[in-house]
Amino acid sequence: MEQQDLTTGNIRKQLWELSWPMMLSMFFYTLYNLVDTYWVSKLSDEAIAAVSLSQISLFVMISLGFGITVGSGVVMAMHIGAKNKPEAERVLGQSFVLSAWMAVFFTAIALIFKDEFLIASGATGSIFEPAKEYFIIVSAGSVLLFVMMAIMFAFNAQGDTTTLTKLFALSTAINLVLDPALIFGVGPIPAMGISGAATATLISQFVFIVVAIRTLSKPDRNIQFKFSNLTVKWASVKKVLNIGFPAALTQVIFPGGLLALSYVTALTFKEPGAIAFSLGFRLEFFAYLPAAGFGFGAMALMGQNMGAKIKERVQEAFTKAMKYTFLSAFGLGVAAAIFSGLIIAVFTEDALVTDYANSYMWTVAFSYGFLACLMVEANAFQSIGKSWPGFWIFLLRVFGITIPLSYILTVHYEMSIYAIWGAVIAGNVIPSVIGFFWIRGKLWKMEFDEDISELEVDALVTE
Repeated sequence: MEQQDLTTGNIRKQLWELSWPMMLSMFFYTLYNLVDTYWVSKLSDEAIAAVSLSQISLFVMISLGFGITVGSGVVMAMHIGAKNKPEAERVLGQSFVLSAWMAVFFTAIALIFKDEFLIASGATGSIFEPAKEYFIIVSAGSVLLFVMMAIMFAFNAQGDTTTLTKLFALSTAINLVLDPALIFGVGPIPAMGISGAATATLISQFVFIVVAIRTLSKPDRNIQFKFSNLTVKWASVKKVLNIGFPAALTQVIFPGGLLALSYVTALTFKEPGAIAFSLGFRLEFFAYLPAAGFGFGAMALMGQNMGAKIKERVQEAFTKAMKYTFLSAFGLGVAAAIFSGLIIAVFTEDALVTDYANSYMWTVAFSYGFLACLMVEANAFQSIGKSWPGFWIFLLRVFGITIPLSYILTVHYEMSIYAIWGAVIAGNVIPSVIGFFWIRGKLWKMEFDEDISELEVDALVTE
């Protein structure tokens, strides 16, 4: 399925058509990270933690740039829904410029404060040096990831998630081949160790971008990438930031929470706890598949129908996305728990790490449905131009519940690692329930005359 008008037609069919390719895309992205973890695990357990913990630090910075692409994607979808093709194409070009600017800024910050970021993430002792080696290479090329995010939302806003899936599959295949070749060496290629994993990542991202830009530039595209649109219109940037800034802060909370929780875990349970947690949250990415699929599918549907001012379709898209997300993520959580022993054995043979990681999967995995719904709720708020509520429910999850509860139970009361996993579950369930009633109330009370003027959508689609 390629680009389409989402303001008419069967919403259930459209949501599934949008969502399954996006879930497959996120599967490839998850596989991308797991492939890195698998080959790096052949070096040492410390190398696994080094890659995982250095990526947490990168996620904090890159998540700030995520807001730019979310805001651009929502505004673009609104223009598409309002049948304003020239402005949609201009916003597409502008998103590339803004992403590049953000990348340059955050790359500089990452390289200047690399030691501080890595130490804060829990990369200490024997983990620090390999984490630093990986971090420097990936952060130096982070402009590629920023542009990839802009491309992802460009395709999603047009209702074209199938092409996006093909791009992720291509990128993952390249990484799959390059990882062992660059890490261990082959023929004339010298063994690069952990640096090889970072280099393989950058090469595969570069290929993704080149192919994607060529695809978006084809004349048969409804919304086409044009180099002449690589400009900035400050009035439009302000509207993108109104949606994107709180969305960016929301994204920062997640990796920021991982940093804090990694630190709390390492305080009591040392390196085995940190390694187990790094494995656990990597495997947790499978819970994000339904959230990413139905969340981004709902974002495209709700965004275009906001632009077209069709309230009933906005409501129906949200309701169906929540239902399918919960059922899918809960099912994946059950499967992850059942097969956790086999999965974890692929990455480590350490008995204590295995025990900790298994305990994580047999507890936290059963709350995946709530975690996935929490993500869809944040996407839904962004789709209607109200990103701050999503920020508040994620802030509650991480710094209102999970981190303080974990710290108090393990550091002050010296409870087992199960106390941390229990705090994670509480952080998934409680904010998800609150977020559901919050966004549902907004959608069912929404009146376009009032809300659209507040969001300035009339200005967005007619200027």
